[in-house]
Amino acid sequence: MNITNGRRKLEEKRNLQLPEITAILLFMASAMAGMFIAYLLNGIEPSSSSGNPSNGFGLVLYYIIAVVLMSAVIVYFSKKHKIGILKYLFVGSMVLIIFLVTSILAAFLPINIYEYYAISFAVPLLFLYALLFKNHWLVSDAAGLITSAGLAAFWGIDVGVYAALTLLALFAIYDYIAVYKTKHMLTIAEASANSSIPLFFIIPKKANFKFQGLDLHKEEDEKKEKSDVLILGFGDIALPNVLVVSSYLYGGVNWFYFALFPLIGGIIGMTLLFLYVKRPAPGLPLINGGVMLGFAFAFFFVLLALK
Repeated sequence: MNITNGRRKLEEKRNLQLPEITAILLFMASAMAGMFIAYLLNGIEPSSSSGNPSNGFGLVLYYIIAVVLMSAVIVYFSKKHKIGILKYLFVGSMVLIIFLVTSILAAFLPINIYEYYAISFAVPLLFLYALLFKNHWLVSDAAGLITSAGLAAFWGIDVGVYAALTLLALFAIYDYIAVYKTKHMLTIAEASANSSIPLFFIIPKKANFKFQGLDLHKEEDEKKEKSDVLILGFGDIALPNVLVVSSYLYGGVNWFYFALFPLIGGIIGMTLLFLYVKRPAPGLPLINGGVMLGFAFAFFFVLLALK
């Protein structure tokens, strides 16, 4: 009897729930949108000839330092109970990226110049108002999706595929340390969620979900493990897709394989994260690892099978 119940609990625990499936779909949507934006920016046919695939190592160092410093700032303000001050900084940054993405996409619509500027400014201004004054998870998730796709496209073009590999490896190590060792990522998650700072995807099981607060430092019991909401950092989706985009551009005439296999690798990594890793957990080691292995598979597949 106990063995049967134990097996049932194990089987139930290993089934993907609606929030996890939604997170995987968000990852896929961000990847495809990022590649489409990069396609529009990079020309009609993707090609590694548009830039040096190793030209972004300096940017990788800059990004790592910027993230570490920003994490320290968030932790400092959260301990001083003044974390709300940073909300305007993050909202402003997201709205800027949304503006860039909107203006790029609007440029390819069959509209006149007045309609172009109306769309380019109206969309980010609507998000600005909603993010500041409408505390709803759908608004934050929609803004996060556009932002993650934009970052994946911009960074994927800028850093090149080899620097992107380095970027993902370093961020995977940082995420592991930040969650399991220093645990300051848990403090950041709590502070941002409880202060309505848009840094995380909030994916509930029910649409009428209302956020009541978050405490990740408390030890979770069996009941809490079956939470009604999944919280996933924007970076857990944006950063792996930097390599998906840069791989897609690197692939040239074989772009399909260099886009497909890293994307599949990321999906597998995210699935393993949801099924077998106890939360709270760092997402980047498995997701980034999956994307990196997917790129390696695409590289050797093209090298050995297609040439």
